[in-house]
Amino acid sequence: MKKFKIRAKHIFAAGAAGAVLLNAVSWKSVAFSDWYVGHIFPIWLNTYARLTSLAPFSVGEIMLVLAVLITLFGAGFFVFNLFQRNRYKNALKRFGAAYAWLVLAVCYIMTLNCFILYHASDFSQKYMASEDKEESSLLADVSDNAAAKADTGSHTKKELALLRDFWVEKCNALAREIPHDDSGEAYYDGDLVEAAMQAMKKLGEEYGQLSGFYVTPKYLTCSEFFSQQYIMGYYFPFSLEANINSVMYITNVAPTVCHELAHTKGFINEDDANMIAFLACTQSDDKFLRYCGYLSVLNYVNNDFYESINEDASVYRSHVRISDVVADDNIFLTKEEWQAVEKKAVVKTATVKKVSNAFTETTLKLNGVEEGMQQYSNVVELLLAYYDGELY
Repeated sequence: MKKFKIRAKHIFAAGAAGAVLLNAVSWKSVAFSDWYVGHIFPIWLNTYARLTSLAPFSVGEIMLVLAVLITLFGAGFFVFNLFQRNRYKNALKRFGAAYAWLVLAVCYIMTLNCFILYHASDFSQKYMASEDKEESSLLADVSDNAAAKADTGSHTKKELALLRDFWVEKCNALAREIPHDDSGEAYYDGDLVEAAMQAMKKLGEEYGQLSGFYVTPKYLTCSEFFSQQYIMGYYFPFSLEANINSVMYITNVAPTVCHELAHTKGFINEDDANMIAFLACTQSDDKFLRYCGYLSVLNYVNNDFYESINEDASVYRSHVRISDVVADDNIFLTKEEWQAVEKKAVVKTATVKKVSNAFTETTLKLNGVEEGMQQYSNVVELLLAYYDGELY
């Protein structure tokens, strides 16, 4: 009988099967995903992420560049070998094998630091659910005003309108207390990134999963390219880093830091990260952070309200007006920064944004997020639930 020998291809096959199994179990079992997020994911955060945090630059960006270069080299090597009549066939095979192992490693890293997280309990399930609210929601579903329900879960159009007006009033009031320079731009005296980190640590005292070690947020080196994708920040699963855009308008900085840090704590859903960023900023003692926190979700609340009134301009004008200062502060980039971005652009912004949106949409749906990028705006439902009993 021929003795069986374990070869590299057997190990690779077992490794691939293991990655598939991990993903399959996480899709089928919320309990497993919750256990993983609570007990295993923090291990990577407190070891691997501590190492990448020591680097003064974005390790994730470098990894992305290396991945592109290695892939391009492989493609070029393949074509070159064809022209050389397979002269480098063995070398190409060795490169292909090494590339396959690299892909497998990336699959494991993405599974452990991203994919499993999508199937764990979300922030509202862990920290916002209560028997009283569940009971009131059930009662509301069978009440006489059921016909008045908007696309806001168990909340009415009237409640959404109250939330929207409250939001605008908050933004208008805080805008008057925030320093602006002679050109009308907001500014902050101090380290805004550090202030945002401290706000997250403070929030961790209330929500256990947000406690403990935090990675060091880093500015993206290629912020202009990410600006073309309208990206304020990026969580790199393969380096466990929270990265932020260095050219975006200052009011976006603190909420983006908190949003990306929320991802590093295991809250991968975008509406959860938006909600956590809002809570961290608005519960801070810093007025600038509170203002930025309300601003960070103003568009979501305002847009949902506008849709709920069927985009009736006259009805919209009858509600609290967004001040000019708030409107000026509620931007992604200044005109000057946009000009600088377009000047450096290799590919048109419209093209980059279209490709980026398609990639993000596909990634979210592949991970079970059926609504895709619409998930960002689901924070409105979380806010409606959060203010239930206070505003209505």
